[in-house]
Formats: sequence, C-alpha cells, structure tokens
Amino acid sequence: MITSLWFSRYWVLSMRTYQMQSVSEASAVKPQMQWFLGPIIALIYPFLLICFNTYSVKITQGAGVAAWLMAGLVLMLAIFMPLIGLSCAIFLGRNPMPSAAEVLARRVALVSGAVAPIFVFTGVIFLLLGKPTWDIGFLTVVWTSLIGLIAITDKTPRQPKPLVQGKNRVRFWHGVAAAAVVVYLGFHFSNHFFGLIGPEAHTAVMKVFRVVYRSAVIEPLLTLTFVFLIGSGAFMAWRLTDRQADAIRTFQIAGGVFLVFAITSHINAVLYLARVHFQIDTDWGFAVGAPTGMLKDPWSIRLLPYYFLAVFYVISHAFCGLRGVMLAHNASERTAGRVLAAGMVMAALVAIIIILAMSGMRVHFD
Repeated sequence: MITSLWFSRYWVLSMRTYQMQSVSEASAVKPQMQWFLGPIIALIYPFLLICFNTYSVKITQGAGVAAWLMAGLVLMLAIFMPLIGLSCAIFLGRNPMPSAAEVLARRVALVSGAVAPIFVFTGVIFLLLGKPTWDIGFLTVVWTSLIGLIAITDKTPRQPKPLVQGKNRVRFWHGVAAAAVVVYLGFHFSNHFFGLIGPEAHTAVMKVFRVVYRSAVIEPLLTLTFVFLIGSGAFMAWRLTDRQADAIRTFQIAGGVFLVFAITSHINAVLYLARVHFQIDTDWGFAVGAPTGMLKDPWSIRLLPYYFLAVFYVISHAFCGLRGVMLAHNASERTAGRVLAAGMVMAALVAIIIILAMSGMRVHFD
C-alpha cells in the first residue's frame, strides 16, 4: 500500500515535470517572421519616401504616365506599410503565455507602426543638431539593434503579470483628459477643412480659434493635458502588452502608441522648432512645408503619411474608448462594434479630406 502510494506520487510528479518540459520545449519555438517584420518595414519606410521624391522630380521634368503611377504606388505603400506593424502586433497578442522575446517583438511591432511620427521627430531633432542627413542612419541603427535584441531575448514561455485593478484609475483619468482634448481637436480639424478653400480661409478661421486655445490660461492647460496623455498612454501600453489581447484591444493600444510619438513630435515642432528655433508662426505654410509643399520637398514629404495616420488614429482611438464605455454600461457587443466601425470610417474620411487640402486640392464656390 505504501509502495503503491509512493509510486503514484512519484508518477504524478514525474508527469508534471514532463508536461512542464514539453510545454517549455513546444513554446520555445524558433522566431517567426512576425517577430521581425515590423522593424524591417520601419527600416524600409524612409527609402520609400526617397523613392517617391525621385519620381516627383521626374514628374516636374515632364515624365510620362509611368512616373505618375509609380509615384502614387510608392506613396500609398509609405502610408499603409506601417500598418503591417499593427497586424504583427495582433498576431503576437494571441499567445496567452508569451515569452520575453515575443513580448519584446510585440512592443517593437507596435512602435514600428508609429514609424511615421518617429521619422518626423527624429528628422527635427537632427535638424536642430545641425546634422539633417543623419536621421536615416540613426534610425537604421536603432531598428537593426531592435531586430538583434529580439533574436537574442529569452524565448521561454512565462505567465503574464496579473492586472492590478487599482491602476484602472490611470485609465479613467486618461479617458477624462482625452475627452477634454476632443473639444480642441474638433476646432483644430475643422480649421484644416477650410484649407480646401485656401490658406487665407484657413488663416482667418485659425485667428478666431486661437483667441481661445492660445490664451494665457488655456494653452498651458492644454499642453499639460497632452503631456499627461503621453505619460499615461505609454504607461498603459507597456502594462498591457505582456498579456493576451484581441484584435480590437491591440488596435486601441497601437493607436495610443502612435499618438504618444505623434503628440511628442507635434509639441516639439510647434513649441520649440517654430517658436524658439525659427521664430515663425505655425500657420498653414509651416504645416505644409510652404513654399515648396509636401509633395515636392524631399524632407516635407515625410509629413504626409504622418498627418494622415495621425488624424485617422486620433479619431479611431477615441471611438475605441467610446466602445469600452458602451460595453461597461451594458451595451451589446454588436452595437458597440458598429459604433467603432462607423468611427473608423469617419476617421478615414476626415484624414483623406485634410490630406487633400494640405496637398493642394481646392474647392471653389462660384
């Protein structure tokens, strides 16, 4: 009897050890392409814009239809290729027991989806340092290093850290701050719509709106709110990326990561580059890289994917938050999903209209 009990206990312990080893061996698989695809795309991204500029020069020199088609294709790739980082993050977010390497790969994939504002921000920093041609080399080293770091990071599966419920207060105040900023963004985006009429119309409306958001009281509060959104958003994204998530949650995190870099870049460009370094007004000309314009200037072309994706993500991210609020108040998954889908369509339309205006399209009322 004692021998039988001892053997049973030994067998159970042996089977547990075997199962743990099997899980470890099965999970510690070789790195997959999705681990590295995000940073690879980020490496390629600047060269797509360089390629577009090459075709743009040819077009101004009288090149034919083929140059126009290639320029359009390359620009579309530059706009939408960063979304591959999002798809990789969605794939990596499905694993309930990710290894340290998979968590790192997921975070890098999310950051690679923000390559557009990162490229703008890095370009501005090196411009301020007096080394405007160093940005691509610097980013090449960064993305290559991240690929290497993913490759050498531990691939043993591990249990995700449990969520601390008390930290939901960060999410609550993040939502409150975002709701306050939505009012400002309503003014900001509607102001850009007037760019379809012309820079003069945009400037006239901007002067009216600036009475409010550039006042001595509102502007510091608005800036502090954005800083809080950057900090709280980065904190939540880091905390949520080491555990399983569905596609919608990953999309919401990706929007937040993009906006962390986009808002940082925008604040730096407006408050320091324009006002302190160049001592110029942040008007329509500053936004579109006048007098050359985004489509023809080899540096300013990086602004186009950045603006498009920033507008799309800021609206979509807000609707992701609205979906969460609806579900928390017992709305059906189907209804909340339809609201999010409608918000994403609206985000794409608003982004397209603003980019067309900033690229030179005009509407005339005769």
